[in-house]
Amino acid sequence: MAQGLSTAVQPLGQTFKVSQVGGAFLTEVDLFFAYKDENIPVFVEIRNVVAGAPGQRVLPHSRKVVEPANVNLDEDNGTVPTSFTFDSPVYVQEGQEYAIVVMTKSQSYRIWTAQMGELDIASGAVVSSQPALGVLYKSSNDSAWTPVQNEDLKFTLRRADFAYATPADVDLENEIIGNSITYSDNTADSLGTAYGRRLKSNPLILTNSSTDMKVKHIDHGMYSTGNNVEIRNVSSGLSTTLNGAITDTATSLVLDPTVAGGSSVTGFEASNESSKIYLKINNEIMKGTLSSLNVTSITRAQGSTSAAAHGDNSTIELYQVNKTPLTEINKIHTAISNIGIDSYTVTLTTAPTVSGSGTVNEVGGNFVFASENYRYETIRTSIQTLDLPGTSLNAVLKGTTGTSPSGTETSFSKLVANERAIVLNSNIDLDTTNIVASQINETNEMSSNKSLGIKLRISTNNSAISPVIDLDRASVITVANRINNIDSSSDVYPTTDYNASTEPDGDQNAAIYITKKVALENPATSLKVAFAANKVASADIKVLFKILRSDESFDFEELGYEFFNTDGSPDATVNSSLNIGDFQDYTYSAGIKDDGIGEALGEFSQFAIKIVMQGTNAAAPPRIKDLRIIALAT
Repeated sequence: MAQGLSTAVQPLGQTFKVSQVGGAFLTEVDLFFAYKDENIPVFVEIRNVVAGAPGQRVLPHSRKVVEPANVNLDEDNGTVPTSFTFDSPVYVQEGQEYAIVVMTKSQSYRIWTAQMGELDIASGAVVSSQPALGVLYKSSNDSAWTPVQNEDLKFTLRRADFAYATPADVDLENEIIGNSITYSDNTADSLGTAYGRRLKSNPLILTNSSTDMKVKHIDHGMYSTGNNVEIRNVSSGLSTTLNGAITDTATSLVLDPTVAGGSSVTGFEASNESSKIYLKINNEIMKGTLSSLNVTSITRAQGSTSAAAHGDNSTIELYQVNKTPLTEINKIHTAISNIGIDSYTVTLTTAPTVSGSGTVNEVGGNFVFASENYRYETIRTSIQTLDLPGTSLNAVLKGTTGTSPSGTETSFSKLVANERAIVLNSNIDLDTTNIVASQINETNEMSSNKSLGIKLRISTNNSAISPVIDLDRASVITVANRINNIDSSSDVYPTTDYNASTEPDGDQNAAIYITKKVALENPATSLKVAFAANKVASADIKVLFKILRSDESFDFEELGYEFFNTDGSPDATVNSSLNIGDFQDYTYSAGIKDDGIGEALGEFSQFAIKIVMQGTNAAAPPRIKDLRIIALAT
């Protein structure tokens, strides 16, 4: 017989109980329709059961809508199914009751049911049992449900059948890192796409007559010279307009005299590249010879751009800075050098001319974009899983080696030997620096392989169940230690920027702790610093102090620091730590020491302590605890 569905607030619900050992993953439910609406869809949900009736909680991934065109009809025998295939398998627990809920906003749908004592239309047999072990319900409001005695929905439930002879691997890989931008200095008909980070205003430093251009790029993650970097959106900030339209083959143009306000345009001059001026109109870059307002002998389609026609009054950008063409800057640079923790240099072909009061100029504008790596020494996955009895899930980290800011490690190595088993959703401390590489580095240095992978091996001994991985929320958190090793001017670029640790400020070491100024009620003559530290051979800890003597009137903030024991070392040699939990005691003294040896500092009323932490392996930075500082009168 046929059972009618009225409106959206008159759904049908059929309960059922799961007897499968371990539960099951439902993939599909078949229903049997006699009539349908030609315009309005019908949908199915799998819900919980409360007090024997359908509840309000819909199981994840179990709501499936079928459009009228896909609803099959069998008015006579009710044997033609309409399949509702779930977008993802729906897990149901062993021994639990659930409900199939069918809903629509139309009164035209009719669905086949079976009633006790009536004839099976297909076979002619009398319906004498309820194979579903459940109850059919009607509702007028999707909240209060009324059981339908001696009647059941005709349906077929299907479950997943998992292979359990051998484990299966799920390989997760990083997406392209960074934000994406489009840039116009590409082709006439399309925009280019780059990935990275927008840098701070005017991040490029040009030095007169030098082809080394310094890029200020905080935490760029590129600490080996083999890194590639893509720089985009560098601009001169100077523009005028075109006086008269030009074709895509024109070899001359005229700058607008109105905008120029005379016979020339301020700042528009020949570059140092063969005395040619570089211009950009719309998406096309060109170069030519400038005379007053006239540009002649133009070579079209410079860089990777295409020649195009340009209309009257089109904006013309000066495509050079300090007489260096921007085609040498806005591109992929295949090597970097003079690498600092927050900077590096790239090599230009044409040296700039920087005039005026200094030999350097900071340029680029407010929208400079550069690619970067993500460096990390600690990683934590955030991958939600469902682990069921009789199933297993194991994870392996497939990382790529990186180079520490002051290190010499080899970058871009992704070897099987580097893989390690990990526990999901817990902090993993690495022994060496790893990176998630930029797209351009993955392409050029890793043969387009991805730089970060998580391999999940799943297995089951029950064909009805499997571990579940939520890929929609899968992510990782990476942590990088900001530590480097700066001891002399040779460690920074340019060398004139070097500030020693003894200076009042400006230390280029990245890991520094400085106490507040301590003002003493009574003058002291000695200082003692003690702490426990975990330090391996590749790391170092240097401790400094500064004091204001009682008979001095200097500005304390302007005072420089002094090393304990001449070079910042402890009073006695301390062995390197054997493991991450091995903390050794360090003591630093200035003035008369505990054994009476030493020379008093002279009475002082104010002091501050500076601790410099250094290392060439960012994965093994010094760790300090239990800091004590004592001012003594001896």
